[in-house]
Amino acid sequence: MYKIVNVEDGSTVGSTEKPYFIKKKESTGCYIATDEKSAQGVAYQSTAYNIQGKDGVGAKETVILIEYDAGTESDKNSAAIAENSAAIDNLIIAMLEG
Repeated sequence: MYKIVNVEDGSTVGSTEKPYFIKKKESTGCYIATDEKSAQGVAYQSTAYNIQGKDGVGAKETVILIEYDAGTESDKNSAAIAENSAAIDNLIIAMLEG
């Protein structure tokens, strides 16, 4: 997985398994799909972003792509859900007993 992170404020724009790399076609000014090596930017949910360290596509925001292990992230989320579920169960039991 890749996390798309805004370089200005460090916020996460989103995550994707396969980044959609783009570049700007000089003759028309349109964005076109390209490979990672030729990319000037990345598109995510129909929004174009410049990639830090590249020429950019003229977008408002610049991002970096960080590759990470989605399985580890999923395990953390599952553990948090189980913890919250146990806390809710305890509250319900306390309410019923009270």
